[in-house]
Amino acid sequence: MQAAGSGIRARVALAVVRIALALFFLFPLLTALSSSLHPWSSLPTLLPNSFEWQNYRFATTMIAFWRYLGNSALVVVVSVAFSTFTSGLVGYAFSRLQAPGRKPLFMIVLSTMMLPSIVTQIPLYILLHKFGLLNSFVPFWIMWGIGGSALSIFLYRQFFSAIPKELEEAARIDGCSIFGTYWRIFLPLSVPAMITVTMINFQERWGDSITPFMFLSEKKYTLAAALSNIGYTVDGNIELIIQEVTAAGSLLFLLPVLALFFVGQRYMLEGTVSAGIKG
Repeated sequence: MQAAGSGIRARVALAVVRIALALFFLFPLLTALSSSLHPWSSLPTLLPNSFEWQNYRFATTMIAFWRYLGNSALVVVVSVAFSTFTSGLVGYAFSRLQAPGRKPLFMIVLSTMMLPSIVTQIPLYILLHKFGLLNSFVPFWIMWGIGGSALSIFLYRQFFSAIPKELEEAARIDGCSIFGTYWRIFLPLSVPAMITVTMINFQERWGDSITPFMFLSEKKYTLAAALSNIGYTVDGNIELIIQEVTAAGSLLFLLPVLALFFVGQRYMLEGTVSAGIKG
């Protein structure tokens, strides 16, 4: 009986800790939601006295919200699609192809993760200016898409390393080429890793406000750059920011990321666990 009582108390304590942690991490989101429903210039309270749903309408009309959203979709969706596909190819090469210098080259790729992206912004700006590619979406598709990212390549490489060699050998016996083996065997098996890479890349690219601000004009801003650098102000006065509408716009900006997470969280967990099976 004592053991049963101790087990119940332990489960209750664990549940309390989980609820407390959930509330702790949800508090900023709940605060933003509460702020987005307050009347303008009202005193901040935990719950608004009246629910001003029109703040969400103002969030989409006070700036060119839908144009910026379309720019974000065009930049992010295309670059993430490229990155997901090319990262898989590179990860497959590092995992399965035997070539001189493979391991040192893989370490060089991983070392790029330690280089902050802000360090490369000015040299990249000069390079794009010389090639006449500023104020264009093409550089984003190239630098964010083609070639993939170091983290994505690592996840794919680890996932592919855990796949039995017998499947690859059977495909080769059946006459599959290297790419055919990847396309018909490895790619269908890598759906969890693929969804994980897609979610990570989407979240990173969707929230990047610095790069679009540097390389694009105001009309071609992504939504992240627009919310960070234009914002919701009174009569264009940058010192008079409407916090309630800003909170509403931020929550609308967050919706695609939340939707993608809830749809793919199960696959993301499976992909990250599978990637850690074999080093």
